Amino acid sequence: MDKTEFIYRIQSAYPRIYHSCHADHQPTAASGIAISQRDATILAHLSSADAMTQAQLARHLGITKSTMSEAVKYLVGQGLLEMEIATDKRAHLLRLTDKGKAMMGKSSILEADKLAAVLAEMTATEIEQAIAGLELLAQACFRLTTKREDTE
Repeated sequence: MDKTEFIYRIQSAYPRIYHSCHADHQPTAASGIAISQRDATILAHLSSADAMTQAQLARHLGITKSTMSEAVKYLVGQGLLEMEIATDKRAHLLRLTDKGKAMMGKSSILEADKLAAVLAEMTATEIEQAIAGLELLAQACFRLTTKREDTE
């Protein structure tokens, strides 16, 4: 199969996933923490397992370093992110906390209840395969974006 067919299949699948599972609106946080759309975007780009530097995330999102610093300070203060100094002491590494993961889920464009209903239609093996495929695609997207940013 050539890449054109792969591209078609991704372009065909993504809108069906989005249409079936997108959130009708951004819910307010039950925790009482208010986050902006920018903050929600920051949370959506981070992981609890793999750290990303603050500078790397700012470049990726097209946010100035000072704007990113302000947002990170707020999100760390709310307990949604943890920040650590990298081993070379020149970079700040960011990770989602458990509280941050919960908030990211509440502000996601994909609604948890709708995703749960979709997953209920799948076997455990299908779920693992689907998630692994999405994670691989997301990792490749991130690598490509990082390469583009490094050449700019």
